[in-house]
Amino acid sequence: MTVAPEPPTIDPIRLPTPPVPPGRPGFPLIACVAPLIAAGLIWAITGSALVLVFAVLSPIIAVAGLVDGRRSGSRQRRRDAAGYATRMAEAEDTVDQSLARLRRDAWRAAPAAHRMLGDAHDPTRWADPATAALVLGAGPVPSGLRLEGGANAEQRELRARAAILTGAPIIVDPAGSIGLVGPGLVVRSLARSLVVQLVGQLSPRALGIRIPAGDDWAWAAGLPHRSAVSPARWLTITGGTPAGPARPGQSGPSGGSDTDFRIALAETGAALPPGCATIVRVDGASEAELVRLGGSPAALHFVPHLVAEQQTAGFGAMLRRAAEAAGVVDSGDALPETVAFAPLCSQWATDPDGGADHPLDTPAGLACVIGVGERGPLSVDLVADGPHALVGGTTGSGKSELLVTWVAALAARYPPSQVTFLLVDFKGGAAFDFVRELPHCVGLITDLDDRKALRALGSLAAELRHRERVLRDAGGRDITDPRSAGRLSRLIIVIDEFATMLDAFPTLHAQFVDIAARGRSLGVHLVLCTQRPVGVARDALLANCSLRLSLRVNNAADSLAVIGSDAAARIDAGRPGRCVVRSGSAPAQTCQVATTTHADIQAVLNGAPASADPPRRPWLDPLPRLVTPAQVAALAAEGPPPPFVLGLIDEPEQQRYAVAGYDPRADGHLLVVGGAGTGKSTLLAAIAAQAPHRIDLIPADVEGTWDALVRARAALDGPAGLAPAGGRRHDAGPESRLLLFDDIDAVLARWGEEHRAAAVDLLTGLLRDGGQGGLHLVVTGQRLTGTLQALPALCQSRLVLRLPSVYEHQAVGEPAASYDETVPPGGGRWRGARIQLMLAEPAGHGYEPAVVPSALDDTSASTRVLLVVAGSAARTAAAIRAAASPAFPHVVLLGAHPSVGPREDRLVVSDVAAGTVLVGDADTWQAHWSLLTGLRGVAPLVFDGASLADFRLLTRRRDLPPPLAPAGSRGWLLRPDGTVHRVTVP
Repeated sequence: MTVAPEPPTIDPIRLPTPPVPPGRPGFPLIACVAPLIAAGLIWAITGSALVLVFAVLSPIIAVAGLVDGRRSGSRQRRRDAAGYATRMAEAEDTVDQSLARLRRDAWRAAPAAHRMLGDAHDPTRWADPATAALVLGAGPVPSGLRLEGGANAEQRELRARAAILTGAPIIVDPAGSIGLVGPGLVVRSLARSLVVQLVGQLSPRALGIRIPAGDDWAWAAGLPHRSAVSPARWLTITGGTPAGPARPGQSGPSGGSDTDFRIALAETGAALPPGCATIVRVDGASEAELVRLGGSPAALHFVPHLVAEQQTAGFGAMLRRAAEAAGVVDSGDALPETVAFAPLCSQWATDPDGGADHPLDTPAGLACVIGVGERGPLSVDLVADGPHALVGGTTGSGKSELLVTWVAALAARYPPSQVTFLLVDFKGGAAFDFVRELPHCVGLITDLDDRKALRALGSLAAELRHRERVLRDAGGRDITDPRSAGRLSRLIIVIDEFATMLDAFPTLHAQFVDIAARGRSLGVHLVLCTQRPVGVARDALLANCSLRLSLRVNNAADSLAVIGSDAAARIDAGRPGRCVVRSGSAPAQTCQVATTTHADIQAVLNGAPASADPPRRPWLDPLPRLVTPAQVAALAAEGPPPPFVLGLIDEPEQQRYAVAGYDPRADGHLLVVGGAGTGKSTLLAAIAAQAPHRIDLIPADVEGTWDALVRARAALDGPAGLAPAGGRRHDAGPESRLLLFDDIDAVLARWGEEHRAAAVDLLTGLLRDGGQGGLHLVVTGQRLTGTLQALPALCQSRLVLRLPSVYEHQAVGEPAASYDETVPPGGGRWRGARIQLMLAEPAGHGYEPAVVPSALDDTSASTRVLLVVAGSAARTAAAIRAAASPAFPHVVLLGAHPSVGPREDRLVVSDVAAGTVLVGDADTWQAHWSLLTGLRGVAPLVFDGASLADFRLLTRRRDLPPPLAPAGSRGWLLRPDGTVHRVTVP
């Protein structure tokens, strides 16, 4: 507690220094004797008696100088005394002016009762309870003035006068208890002054008062603070008669908070209650003493400021008008703690105008009751009061309950043909668990799946276009036009946690601004609910939200943003469902929102009329996980079918699915990228099934893929066309040929380095030159690494299925935002849109691999001799013997067992009989080079398990033989005519 406000910082006043009197001059003895001595010397020298006359003048001059010095000192003393007196007078004036200024400033800052009761007081400038202060009266307080210099009696007297500020406001802190002791009349007058100061400083939200019964306090009955509900602090007045009964939810005088205020009145000090930190004894109208301050003795006498009861006439009414204008009057004492939904709706349905706070709705309106206000059931009309609504409220204030009650009340009053609801809950969806069962509900969007939520919300623009088309076809200007009656139901979009939704999808703000601007005429209404109204929505959106509802919020700024006052910030945290409603320029109303139970929703469901046609949904469901040819055919019938159907495209902004088609002539080569099991092979099968007579389907096979590349290159380079090998062959000209390569990256990884490089050259050449020759490729792969990174640039069309990571998704040219790891097999991106591939119908025949002959069945050599280069000569020789071919009964293992000729190392061509198979490894054949060269012109040469280096070593050829499958006992057969084929080796 303080007696006076903190004195301001004032420059010190410097007092003048008292003058010091000058000393009295002494007799000038030397000046008197020196002329006498000089005259004597001159007389002794000159002998002139005239010189002695001047010697007589020396004492006279000395005496005259002494008299003159004393005269000058006297004049200086008089001048110093006059200057000091002038400076002291100026210092006294400065002290008096400073004291007057301090007194004036102190009274200007003090919350005196006469200022509260005067016209100059602005009661709307409510103060913080922590800064509240009370003026007891006028008396002496320390001034804070500082005087420097001087120490005589006169200056000490001035210092004492400057140290005390007389007639200053005696200010005390009202926290705790103030005890007033003295005659009843003057004590009540001083207490009346203190009450006027407190209610003038603090709003009804910050201060509630409890006053004693009796006529002495009748003037305070009209104060708005008397009807405060759970204010921040209480002022309790005791004395003479006990305090009035506590209101529901209020603490009594003994149970109040430590921060509450209390004023106790008593005739004597002994009658005061214990614990009064400040005690004032009032002896009369002009005499009082501050006995105790902050629990310590004070003994400060002052003149009390008393207020007569006549001076308070009209003060309570003035404060109430000011509180109503500021929106801080809480009439919650007249409202029930809870309101049941069913009785309220029944009462309002029987008499909608009977005491309701909203007029009877028009047939085109959407009026419904949501709670109980000051004058009975309170209804809101989203059409008449809207067209859109903003709802604010912090956690636990009852926002979700308000939305559920509002939706249930509308559903109970209007059928789905008149109103439907799209519910958006970015708190998981639990808030709308009950009302989602209503037939009026066309969908529930939650934050559990961001992509589905964004897709559904993005469809709202298409809903506006649909409604515009319906109105245009009907010739109506808006939804209320009689020509458009019955064609459209009103759609109410209820969004819980609007701020959270915008944080997740900032781009949706512009879309909701568009809905807010065009929604009135199209019958689309927004109910936006948020915990943080400040800064969430821009003015372009809020300008169309004329209906404002605010439950309790955490601060005045949020309350001002919703309802234009801080009334919602003053709602008691223990009153969930307490709400302030403002519509347009109408005064704000306080109500208690009804509580809706699951039984209430079931009653609404039971009472709803049966509808043959369900209400139209504003968006389509996401693409199905499985797209059948029948589903595609139903949509493809609306227009000319594409050459090849890939699946269905999702177009939420158009509220439709579209057929995804591929036209090789127009779209060029197609690159399909996707992880394992994502539907790449299924896509190729679907394409092949649609036009089997002009397509070659090449599976992920090292031999078939190579052969297809070689044949396609040959077809482009000459008129021979595409020969059948490795793939499924269909007779057609190259101008209509389509090659489908499956998992090209996996095939390339299984080839050797030289075959891989050659295959990539063939593939890129076909992609570069195929379009001009009527050849188009569809290439699928899992990863585009190494040399395959150039494929996207060579393929004019790209289909991206699900990939293992977003980085691989970006590597194929798709934006990171479109990556979705949850898409099912067959789902992906096609030309910027979501696609689901069509399941392939059985084509009746599968892949037919090329027939590879056995090396022992080749009869091209007339000598019936077969040469074999084996990686393991002994094993190959044993396998050929086990095969027991009648054409080759003799098997010779070179370098092991000489069975032809006298000596193996002298074996020559003439020693080799018909039906002989010569088997050896590469080194052994090198040693029998002459035999090899002699037989190669007439006998086929088989390579079994030999490397490409062995092939080139023994054939002296640089071209590549066809690649071999890693399993299946494959080998190369080099005929005498130089052609190389694959063969099966036993």
